[in-house]
Amino acid sequence: MRLRNAMLISALQQNATLLVLFATGVVIAHLLTPTQVGSYAVAIAAANIFIALKDTAVGSYVISAPELDTGLLRAGYGLSLAITGCVSIGCIGLSFALSQFYDDPVLGSALRIVAFAQLAPAVAFPGTVRLTRGMRFDSLLAIGLGAAVAQSLASIVIAARGYGAVALAWGYFAGAIVTAMMTIAYEPETLRLRPTLAGTRRLLAFGGWTSAMIVVASTSSSAPELMIGRISGPADVALFSRAQNLVSFIRNSLVFGIGRPLLPSFGQLEATGASVAPMYRRFIEIITGLAWPAYAVLAIWAEPLVTSIYGKAWSVTGTMMVPIAIAHALTLTVAAHYDVLIVKRRERALFACEFASFAFTAAALAIGLMFSTSAAVWSLVASGAFSAICYFGAVISATGAAPNGLFQAWRRSLGLALVVIPGSMAMRVLMPDQPVAIMIGFVASGALSALVWMAAAIILRHELSFHISAVLEKLSPTLRLSPSRFSVAAKEADEHVRRRRAPII
Repeated sequence: MRLRNAMLISALQQNATLLVLFATGVVIAHLLTPTQVGSYAVAIAAANIFIALKDTAVGSYVISAPELDTGLLRAGYGLSLAITGCVSIGCIGLSFALSQFYDDPVLGSALRIVAFAQLAPAVAFPGTVRLTRGMRFDSLLAIGLGAAVAQSLASIVIAARGYGAVALAWGYFAGAIVTAMMTIAYEPETLRLRPTLAGTRRLLAFGGWTSAMIVVASTSSSAPELMIGRISGPADVALFSRAQNLVSFIRNSLVFGIGRPLLPSFGQLEATGASVAPMYRRFIEIITGLAWPAYAVLAIWAEPLVTSIYGKAWSVTGTMMVPIAIAHALTLTVAAHYDVLIVKRRERALFACEFASFAFTAAALAIGLMFSTSAAVWSLVASGAFSAICYFGAVISATGAAPNGLFQAWRRSLGLALVVIPGSMAMRVLMPDQPVAIMIGFVASGALSALVWMAAAIILRHELSFHISAVLEKLSPTLRLSPSRFSVAAKEADEHVRRRRAPII
């Protein structure tokens, strides 16, 4: 499968899954209180510290390996199962301590359910590796969507029957079961592969630093929920977690969607001795060019939009979304740093960057919480900037990319973000604070911003102008559009981008 098609299908899967989960979140917000949702948020934050170990460290090595032989896959399978077993046992033991620490028995129950849920996807590890290496993202699309639907239905039905926070945990469990079943259905050879711990030395040598990095990174990501939950209570955790999830839709749909095929693609380039720097720089320009304008529009509409959709009990979530959006935008300046450093086998650099980011984040959160929850959320902006600086140095060192190339990519993407702000702000001021008007205004603002964004991308000769030109060329005969100055400008920008560098896809 070509990289462009793989990226499109991967992005489709990620966005379809996020859409299902977003709709579920709206329903859950009217079935459970913020305090109930907060109990689950703390449980999943604690579990995520260890869950990432389950397959990321081993899976990244196997997926990015130049050649995949049965011995390597069996060793990865065996090590993944062993790690998953330890993670599940650890989470079960941790659940009792956390329920006492937070004085919340429901939190412990939710964490134990999540712990058992880890076992099912681990059984399907070989199938996931083969599907990803083969860039069979159409199959992964179906698997991800099926799991999201199962998780959503289970969560809503159980919550409607009055089971509170554990409803979300049982939904998580249902999604994990469906993920494993569908993966095995697409890759039945998974059941014939026998796991082994023989030959795991090379995986452990690589995975030692990587696993340590993942634990630190997961702890850093979970730190806000864990610290806010302890100091401010589960209700504030739920408000923050909702804000984090809503803002994360943009990053997840782009970085985890479009960027998902990058790891095997970088691995192929590295195997042939080609530089990954040109592809990485173009990817950064595409990601920031798409995400930064979206963050700008979302930040402007966040508070009224959240109140209209979720109700007044969740209105503080909208206020929290602004600093979170800024923090996410900063981290995207070095998006896919993990893939680059993994392919370059710079595990120690990964660990050093993550540990420094974690220490800074924890300190900033602690200082912020001395004042208020709002101050703690704003501290994430400083954390995002610090993390971006750390990874910028690591990526430049690993790839040999010219810093000026990234600076130019950021400059063009920043231009796209700035041009969509005036129209969105004007639309926001003109619209009355009524739910229907807010929704109409947000949609109209998004449509207007999209048109302005396309024009700006072509004028600025952004990397995205190449793709916009291709879309316009395909749409012209379908919609019977006549050539215009806009399409001519698009072609000129396309030619400029082609001369500047060959397209990545």
